[in-house]
Amino acid sequence: MSRIPSSPRLALLGAAAVAALAALAAGGVARSAPRLVPAVRWQRLSGPNDTGQQLGLARLENGTLHVAWNRGNPGPTAIYDTRFSPTGAKLGTSTVVTGWSGAGGLALLALPGGTLRLFATGARKVGDANGGVNTFTAPASGTGWTFDSADIWGGPPAAAATTVGAALAKSGDPVTAWAGAAVSNVQSGVAAGDGTPICACDALTADIATDAGSGAVIVAGETIGKPFGTYVERALPAAGGRVVLPSAAQDAGDAGISGRIGASGVYVAWTDGNRPGVSKPAIHLTRYGGATRTLARGAFTFAKVFPGPQGRLWITWGDTTDGVFVTRSNRAVGRFEPVRKLPSPPRASFLGNAAGEGSQGALDLFVQQDIAGGGYWHAHVLARDTLTAAVSKKSNGARMVTFRVTDAGDPVAGARITTGHGGPLTTSAAGTAILTLRAGTTVHATATAGGYAPASATVSAS
Repeated sequence: MSRIPSSPRLALLGAAAVAALAALAAGGVARSAPRLVPAVRWQRLSGPNDTGQQLGLARLENGTLHVAWNRGNPGPTAIYDTRFSPTGAKLGTSTVVTGWSGAGGLALLALPGGTLRLFATGARKVGDANGGVNTFTAPASGTGWTFDSADIWGGPPAAAATTVGAALAKSGDPVTAWAGAAVSNVQSGVAAGDGTPICACDALTADIATDAGSGAVIVAGETIGKPFGTYVERALPAAGGRVVLPSAAQDAGDAGISGRIGASGVYVAWTDGNRPGVSKPAIHLTRYGGATRTLARGAFTFAKVFPGPQGRLWITWGDTTDGVFVTRSNRAVGRFEPVRKLPSPPRASFLGNAAGEGSQGALDLFVQQDIAGGGYWHAHVLARDTLTAAVSKKSNGARMVTFRVTDAGDPVAGARITTGHGGPLTTSAAGTAILTLRAGTTVHATATAGGYAPASATVSAS
């Protein structure tokens, strides 16, 4: 379901930005205005026309990111796999299938051992009765995709599903969720079947995440039932515990779900922008079974959350008028990096959805520039750390400068600090490094670390 984009000016712009984020400080967001990052460059992945509604993303252990996408809407569709390096460079594209019926749901998993498995709603050809959720497999290279004709489930209703989600259970088995025929379904494993209905709630979308602590599999999606919003529910080991978040509940971009890597908790980022009766729309982050915090104010059109390393979370939101915003949490998801504003992709007519992968540090972000076609654009976003310095006097009259590099309050070990005074420094496990200077010396320091944008500070050793 599409909607008419709105373009109110938001609280995160201009002088009001500081006040807006100061109000959030109690929730852990740093007191810093969003910073425009012109170094972020967008490159087109799909489009500009006849594009599908969803991407499938999977990162291999070697850092290569595979992105499944389709061209042709309505079908027949061709599905492709584009590969990106750990630094965000495009490595190449291979064809998964041509003549495919369906331009909706795609989900991609890297299975233990490196095999890729793609889940796609539709059928092998237009008019094929064997519609549903189909799968394709390929080696880690992403070439030589094979259609798994025996692994079809969901039946014809699933062929109309707009989205599909996939995650690995704690056992390593794939678990898939899809919305079709107004019901959200969950399938464990890849044997043929119809799945287990989870939410008879006029479901428009379905996504899924695994709690790395408890092993519970949580499904979420948009519903236009009563109450409408973003439903979140445990699917495995047993269905239950449904909550409905009051999101905008109009399309797939309104909310996103993610588990954490190596830590407990499943989180949902969501926007209530354009929801009737909401006078102060905002971006929210909810831990399933826990608390909700507000991250930003404004009638944004999409909100998504993705796993980062060591339990961190990446969150992105935005709209056409005000651009794209990103932040990343610390390991405990208690504090956040300063919010950054990215420029909108070129010629963006309406930013309606996003996908991303940030498990190894930097975030590979994909933004859909138009709901009804228009395509996805890619940007490689580095994490943002902070460099601070404290000056103290030594007994001989010299000055000792203690540098500290942090990421949303967490220390950054191994960061390289250059000052122009002697060789580079390297931060300890506490994120600190020490430099001795003569009194009256001014130092311009820059900190660099893998996966982070450079941070700088000027220190006067008076």
